[in-house]
Amino acid sequence: MNKNLLKVIASELVRIGTVPFRLLPVKNNRILFTGLTGGKSYAYSCNPKYLYEYLRDNYPGVYEYVWAVEEKERYSFLKEEGVKLVKHFTVSSFPMLLTSKIIVTNGSYAPWFPFRKSQYVINTWHGGGAYKKVENEAPGADWATRKRAAFCADNIDLFLASCKNQEEQMIKTTYQYQGEVLRKGTPRNDKLVRGEIAEAEGKVRKYYGISESAHIVLYAPTYRKPSTPVELDGDKLIEALNELNQDEMSRLLGSKIEETSIVENENHSRWYFLNRYHRYMDDSMEVKVKGKHVMDVMDYPDMQELLCAADILITDYSSCVWDYMLLKRPCFLYVPDKKEYTAKTGFYVDLDDWPFAEADTTEALIQKIKQYQPDQAVASMEKHADELGSYESGECCKMLAEKIVQMLH
Repeated sequence: MNKNLLKVIASELVRIGTVPFRLLPVKNNRILFTGLTGGKSYAYSCNPKYLYEYLRDNYPGVYEYVWAVEEKERYSFLKEEGVKLVKHFTVSSFPMLLTSKIIVTNGSYAPWFPFRKSQYVINTWHGGGAYKKVENEAPGADWATRKRAAFCADNIDLFLASCKNQEEQMIKTTYQYQGEVLRKGTPRNDKLVRGEIAEAEGKVRKYYGISESAHIVLYAPTYRKPSTPVELDGDKLIEALNELNQDEMSRLLGSKIEETSIVENENHSRWYFLNRYHRYMDDSMEVKVKGKHVMDVMDYPDMQELLCAADILITDYSSCVWDYMLLKRPCFLYVPDKKEYTAKTGFYVDLDDWPFAEADTTEALIQKIKQYQPDQAVASMEKHADELGSYESGECCKMLAEKIVQMLH
């Protein structure tokens, strides 16, 4: 049976099964947070995490916080902060899901869980810009998929938008959402907009033992199953980066480059290759990076911190390009399966209109990196952000917190 039809049926069964819990009163000071579910994901991450931390720090002792997670033992530090933890998709989680006045999600639960009309559901979403199309807008989307989208729209009271294009094409057209939209950007990008990234970068370097003099290239491909394997040679890329001279490094990294970075570190390399697959990555996903010097960072809980640490980002069709663009650093698209992905998934904004150089082989990617022109690249990024109508303000957490306070008082 179609998996989306099963989810529609499951939603109706949950609605019936949770009737007893709907008799419980909604607690006006209770806020429940939930991140993305499924795959190798960290529940405590993305926009909900950054909003929670803002509320925790600016409204201490005022509200009761709940986090819905997969593995409660992984988030013991939240319990130490007084947060209540509930496990995803368990009957024991239903009372909290149905009695919290505010629900903060980045996509989970909204398409299937029947919240009450007296609750206030905020969808912060989990991607910026307007790039690859979401499932129900992709070619061949069926009735059940569109049914879930319509349910999602009816289930949300406030949707966050990163830009005008996203609001018009995805939020209002794809999801047919007609409710209130907060046009202040995204919580996870506030610090990137304000340039407050030193702490995040330091955390990543300390976690993986990377010295301040070394540089980092991050590879973060999105999820798909191409008919032809997509493979990037990490060792060949690192070798080419290590062969760059001072002038080439200065052009690539700008003011961040220092004379000390030319000195080899203890591993005889001034570059580290960090690999971050999509959370749904499995053996059937024919998107691979090879090389004995490739460092797997799937265990790191916060993608935003990895972006802050990366001197170069290599991705493909991922919306992480929007976040990384705020840093004005070099970004490249490795897209050997561009034609196939375009036909299968499609884009809100054509890939050729993204302000990043494309390559379909490791050798071509190396050439694009060597040919990088920072002034031209930054100008293209700024133009792109203007064309998409960026809402990123650096104050989303503040504005959203004030909205929540208004709703609770």
